[in-house]
Amino acid sequence: MNKRTICQTLLVMTLACGSIAWGVQMPAWISNDRDLKSALKAAKTPADHERIAAYYAVKADRQDAAAADYERAAAEYRNGPVVKNLTAPNTAARYETIAKEFRQAARTNRALAASHALIARTTEEASQ
Repeated sequence: MNKRTICQTLLVMTLACGSIAWGVQMPAWISNDRDLKSALKAAKTPADHERIAAYYAVKADRQDAAAADYERAAAEYRNGPVVKNLTAPNTAARYETIAKEFRQAARTNRALAASHALIARTTEEASQ
């Protein structure tokens, strides 16, 4: 079973379990940062934390893909023919910097996903 299938399975399982905490409703689907913010406020059950962890993991995967694209573009500029472009003399270096920032953001999101997965496990163990 690959990572994507596991994430999708977790998301489908968690969609069945909604929760309301302190007047904040857990969104049925976390598709953006605003939904994430309300999900973080309302998260109480292990399923809620698994859904948040899955969102962070997917976001990290997207950032890794974007970083790979920028690294590929930087390599093409470095290895390609020299083109005189006075408006962007360091395009390859700029792309490498952007890729580095995406990689750092992906590492941060993976750490957040791991922490929410740990919270889900410990909450589930404590409830048993």
